[in-house]
Amino acid sequence: MSKRFFGITLILAVAILSFFVVGLLMVDSFIQKQGIEEEAVEIATSVKHVKHAAIIPLPLNYEALPGNFLLTDRTTIYVSARDEEKIAELRRVARYLADCISQSTGYLIGVLDAKDIIPKGSILLSTYDAEPNLGIEGYELDVNEDGVYLLAVTPEGVFRGIQTIRQMLPPEIELSNVSEGVMWEIPCARIVDWPTYEERGMMLDVARHFFNVEEVKRVIDLISRYKMNRFHLHLTDDQGWRIEIKSWPDLTTIGGKSSVRNERGGYFTQEDYTEIVNYAQERYITVIPEIDMPGHTNAALASYGILNPDGLRKPPYTAMLVGFSTLMPREEITYEFIDDVIREIAALTPGPYIHIGGDEAHSTTKEDYDYFMGRVYKIVKSYGKEAVGWGPFDTVPGIPSSAVLQRWNKDKTMAEEKGMKIIVSHAQKAYIDMKYYKDSPLGLTWAAYINTKTAYEWDPTDYAPEQNILGIENPLWSESIQTIEELEYLAFPRLLGHAEIGWTPKHMRGWDDYSDRLRAHEKHLKYQGINYFKDPIVGW
Repeated sequence: MSKRFFGITLILAVAILSFFVVGLLMVDSFIQKQGIEEEAVEIATSVKHVKHAAIIPLPLNYEALPGNFLLTDRTTIYVSARDEEKIAELRRVARYLADCISQSTGYLIGVLDAKDIIPKGSILLSTYDAEPNLGIEGYELDVNEDGVYLLAVTPEGVFRGIQTIRQMLPPEIELSNVSEGVMWEIPCARIVDWPTYEERGMMLDVARHFFNVEEVKRVIDLISRYKMNRFHLHLTDDQGWRIEIKSWPDLTTIGGKSSVRNERGGYFTQEDYTEIVNYAQERYITVIPEIDMPGHTNAALASYGILNPDGLRKPPYTAMLVGFSTLMPREEITYEFIDDVIREIAALTPGPYIHIGGDEAHSTTKEDYDYFMGRVYKIVKSYGKEAVGWGPFDTVPGIPSSAVLQRWNKDKTMAEEKGMKIIVSHAQKAYIDMKYYKDSPLGLTWAAYINTKTAYEWDPTDYAPEQNILGIENPLWSESIQTIEELEYLAFPRLLGHAEIGWTPKHMRGWDDYSDRLRAHEKHLKYQGINYFKDPIVGW
């Protein structure tokens, strides 16, 4: 090889190598730039997620997509299912959504069966070929510029998904009158969602102070909007008996008159109670009636002397102490009375549970308590229902694993050993009758001060093993309140946090993100007319 040829070859090799190196540098620069751009897109998507996903409870999976679906006066809701029974139920659920939309938009939204391809600009509610792993309450929601598509295994799942659609719309959707000049847009997104716990509920005490049918229906409406599915009615206590029992009429004619400080008595007729149950069922909420016993029974003892050892009626009780009253555990008249009460309530209650109380029975010996609760449990079962009880109900030897414990304190007694299911209602976190702060005008203080952050930052597994947990319930005892406005002040916004604890997995929950969404959600509360507490810790 000549030196000249070698030199030319070397020059070419160096040139090719230089070009290759420069190319690599350009590729590397492009990759870095692309990475930065992708990171920017991820950040933008994350910001968009926060902006558009101010949904409570937080969905399990949420993917923000570009664009919006515009709801117009030409929008129609279509329904589809494999069988006529589900179609009929979906029509009712679709009508619920149409009414929600119509009251604030003024649009007359039609509901039609989906026969073929639905037109653009429509909403489809369907149970057709949904993934079974969505479960009873899960749903898939796809929103694009052409339409809204909500799919679930059951109409109940569709109903839960509708609550998400409602929160994705402008907050003016909550107004009861037509709002002009609003762009009724839903941000495009794909959501796949289902609850963590089977039961997510609220308890309302109507015994200390009575709340009427319309007020109770408002509470049911509000909890349904946050995907709660249980409503526990505490119907009896020392201060009042609130449910008509036709075979024992004086329970309401006498026991229904009293209340704390005699401020607000009253009772539900059986027709009233049925109206409440049916209203709840339409929103896929199961009513759990509670007859508290053997303690917390002075209203019954004041109604019938035959239930007392001396045969005389007790005087009505209007103060707030607990633990002084008891039924007679060794007298057969007690069980005749209880059998009649449970029989009549069971016949009116389609849900599987009757709550039999069992707490703070300080005037009943442990031996009598065990005997009493064991017999009452058998009565409940004889009418085809399962019993729920407050602790220490689970310590009774005759209470089996099929019964449900409602745990309101830290005491871990026999429920775990028996394999019982547990509803977690820890008083220091879940009792929404507690004051927010020392200077709060309403609420009690015996358990704790519970502000909105304290009410949110806990998990049911803090108080029971995960395998035993049936769900969560937030009780609202009514000693300190007597109006719906006062009730809402104590419940909101704490109830929203409890709804999220019951629905959203623990690893996805955090105060910073939740408080951001809660602030963004404020207008929804305002436009629903809720008398919520503007807790400063939220940053409103």
